[in-house]
Amino acid sequence: MEVPYGIKNAENMMCQLNKAIYGLKQAGRERMVQDDPRGVHEDRVPQLRADQCVYVKGKKDKYVYVCLYVDDMIIAVKNTTEINEVKTALKSAFKMKELGEAKFILGMKIDHNRTAGSLMIKQTRYVDDVVKRFNQEHSKTVLSRFLDNPGQQHWKAAIRVLRYLKSTKEYGIIYDANNGKVKLEAFTDADWGSNLDDRRSVSGIMVLIGGAPVVFKSKYQCTVALSSAEAEYMALSLCTQEVLWARAMLKDLGHGEVEATQVWEDNQGAIALASNAVYNARTKHVDIRHHFILENVAKEVIKVDYVGTEDQLADMLMKGLGTKRLKYLLEASRIRTKAAQH
Repeated sequence: MEVPYGIKNAENMMCQLNKAIYGLKQAGRERMVQDDPRGVHEDRVPQLRADQCVYVKGKKDKYVYVCLYVDDMIIAVKNTTEINEVKTALKSAFKMKELGEAKFILGMKIDHNRTAGSLMIKQTRYVDDVVKRFNQEHSKTVLSRFLDNPGQQHWKAAIRVLRYLKSTKEYGIIYDANNGKVKLEAFTDADWGSNLDDRRSVSGIMVLIGGAPVVFKSKYQCTVALSSAEAEYMALSLCTQEVLWARAMLKDLGHGEVEATQVWEDNQGAIALASNAVYNARTKHVDIRHHFILENVAKEVIKVDYVGTEDQLADMLMKGLGTKRLKYLLEASRIRTKAAQH
């Protein structure tokens, strides 16, 4: 961006914009304020506290969900009467282009199977772009360490990543509408000291609703864990944060959850620490920021129980696995190909 031509002494001046310009970090926020659906109807559409880009009106069989992302919008309703009312109100306030049934948004392809009562989201197009540009997340962080002096093994690893992406691009997450009651559960795991450069561990978490993942993360921990139990406890802290958000989201959407959310952990030491933080020589140094787990266990917001390593779904988010093991975890997480959807 440059100062308009003709202004003298421009290098010593600061200019103030009178309106947002496309491309600035503030532009998305300003567009959201302008497109805010709450003022469109006579009866205001409440904005969710858990996600301010989602608006909900009505309850049970008569509801309207409006999901806004800058200038892209998805409207979900139970019947066509409701959606026509929403679209009419929006068109009266904004210049809007209707694109029909949602099939592709934010890099995700949406496949509906109304016979089976399921919906599948996948990122085939994004994977194709990744293969072309090799802008892959976890593998990029690992392989980029060897850019100064790459060897044959690093080249083979990069090719293997691309081959894996290309062979799994048709996989997607399947959400089933016929699962009955909305069930929230989570899996958390950690790979202790896996980074050989600084010995930091990797946290892997997966939050599922109705048996399908809605949150999944693989993240390096900020500090070095001195034991596997400590690494797992730090991963559990991250998982608890995401569970709290998911519970708030479900509550705002009208799915109040009374029971504690089940969190599955495969380390007995971390489970014991989450249930009763006994301060001893091995655990007294653990950062207080992670101990809010205890508070949520005591308030019965979460319930941490043991799951065997073979059934730990978060295992695939932290380490490389064999084909048989990976396929088992993908199937258990409802991550499948379209052919397996039916």
